[in-house]
Amino acid sequence: MNSYSIANISETQSSRIRAWSRVLVLTTATLLLAISARVAWLKSADDPQLLAAAGVHQSIAPELASRGQIVDRRGRVLAASLMGRRLFADPALIWEQGWNRIRKGKLMEPDSVAVGDPFKVAAFAIGEALGQPAQNIELLLKKRADDRYVQLADMLTPEQVDAIRGLNMPGIGIQSRRIREYPAGEIAAMVIGRVGLEHSGQAGAELRHNTEVRGKDGQLVFLRDVKRQPLWIEGTDYQPPSDGVDIRLSIDLVAQEIAERLLRTSVKQWNAGGGRAVIMDVQTGDILAMADVLNPRKGWKEVTTDPSRSIHASLGRNRNVTDPYEPGSTFKPFVWATATELGVFKPETIVKLPNGPYVTKFGRVIRDVKYTGSVSWKKVLMKSLNGGMASAAEKMKFSDMQKMLQRFGFGQKSGVGIPGESEGLVTSHKNWSVYTQTSVCMGHEIGVTPIQMVQAFSAFCRDGSMVPARLSLGSDGVNNHQYAVPSRRVMAEAVALTAREAMEGVMTEGTGRKAQSEFYRMFGKSGTAQLPKPKGQGKGYFEDRYVSSFIAGAPFENPRIVCLVVIDDPDKSKGHYGGSIAGPVCRDMIDEVLNYMGVAPDQAEKQAKIAARERGEPDRH
Repeated sequence: MNSYSIANISETQSSRIRAWSRVLVLTTATLLLAISARVAWLKSADDPQLLAAAGVHQSIAPELASRGQIVDRRGRVLAASLMGRRLFADPALIWEQGWNRIRKGKLMEPDSVAVGDPFKVAAFAIGEALGQPAQNIELLLKKRADDRYVQLADMLTPEQVDAIRGLNMPGIGIQSRRIREYPAGEIAAMVIGRVGLEHSGQAGAELRHNTEVRGKDGQLVFLRDVKRQPLWIEGTDYQPPSDGVDIRLSIDLVAQEIAERLLRTSVKQWNAGGGRAVIMDVQTGDILAMADVLNPRKGWKEVTTDPSRSIHASLGRNRNVTDPYEPGSTFKPFVWATATELGVFKPETIVKLPNGPYVTKFGRVIRDVKYTGSVSWKKVLMKSLNGGMASAAEKMKFSDMQKMLQRFGFGQKSGVGIPGESEGLVTSHKNWSVYTQTSVCMGHEIGVTPIQMVQAFSAFCRDGSMVPARLSLGSDGVNNHQYAVPSRRVMAEAVALTAREAMEGVMTEGTGRKAQSEFYRMFGKSGTAQLPKPKGQGKGYFEDRYVSSFIAGAPFENPRIVCLVVIDDPDKSKGHYGGSIAGPVCRDMIDEVLNYMGVAPDQAEKQAKIAARERGEPDRH
């Protein structure tokens, strides 16, 4: 073989070696790159099988938001949240850890007898820390031995918290919890409402304003070790809680106490099935008090029941907005004012009435308690004459009466914001008849709620403009009850004043004589309506059961409040007329509330005018 051939073979072998070297280097580099990528992937994305084997390595600690306060118009706290501590136990863990200690003791002292009761030992230690009998705790642990969560104490004192922590006992823990406090007790309970186990509103203002006052809980997410101890917290893993805002109600706690106390006394005095009362500031529409009492009586088949009240007072329905009633003669001022403004009768017009029952053009007999013969239109309201009202109703169009109901807000929700509010009961235009026309004018064949009545009556206390009732004064936490009142005119000012004068006559010459105040010039109207039979007890009305009511405003010249009292189903053997039963308690509420508000009495001025007039002196007042 020549030298050229040898050189050629050598060159070929070198080329092959270089080629394989390149392949080897490239393969090695690819493998190293793949390994690096795999390592990076394993570090950034956990394998589901590994995660399952490792278990959860994160914990979430809730950060509870504080529920906002509910306060009255003067800032008195009606509802507030506190942070408390609850003691709970894991009976299964207590049993397991207790026997582990017993077994360790047996290993250390083989000759000892392995006996013991982990529940008894735990109960003794917990009982000493809480200052409670250990036997009760032991029985509870044994009864729920298989459970993993058992509440042992709902509200721990700071001293009890320190004592429990000092035990360092596996199987017991302390849990933070929110506690809703109601400092006024059951006063205004139906208005305020309450919260449930999840601290959400269940009734009243707590339900109505739940979104604002509830707030939003926060949380802390952290990495932990096998002993559940925090290892690492990312800055982005903390969400702070957002506390709820405070809500201010129009209710005045003192006025509310007055209304509830006097109403409860009156219901008991007349052995009534219940009672309702609403007091409203006519200048702003603010509801100062709203009371509702039920009085179950032995031997009576009660028309009105409310099983929810037996669970808690705040869970009962607020009948001032939910339960319509027939207003009877307290409804006459609205019809009287409408007929006066339409020119059906002028206040001084003599209305021709017989000395007996009035018979309508279609033959309906209208009866009165007393028959006076022909009297002035103003006297018709003062004396509450059904015949006179029916005479006016016959001269009015159906549409006049229907528009009056709509204008004063009857058959519509007041918008006061209380859950479950009723629109009331109004006969439809389709079913309206001459019988309806002559019934509504007397306050029959119509269902109204107390909140509708005080809202509508505010027009007589003002310049003929009606102010909407309101219960919430806002959520900004400041005293913001001074605002531009969105009033709506429903009658001429002169008509409102004339009606007010006639209703003052009700107090001096009519059915309100027993309700006269020694301090304030009141104007008002009584009502006595038969109680309608509920479903299941037949149709129509009870012959001897009634709804007695009284509505009034004061002081006369510059009215500040209107008060309505409804006494449901009074014991007829004790009395049933609205002027005698509901009138005096309405007067007492007005006297106490106006005195509390610092409103000067005006009755002395009235008496001075009367005395001067009797002496023939000129009126200098």
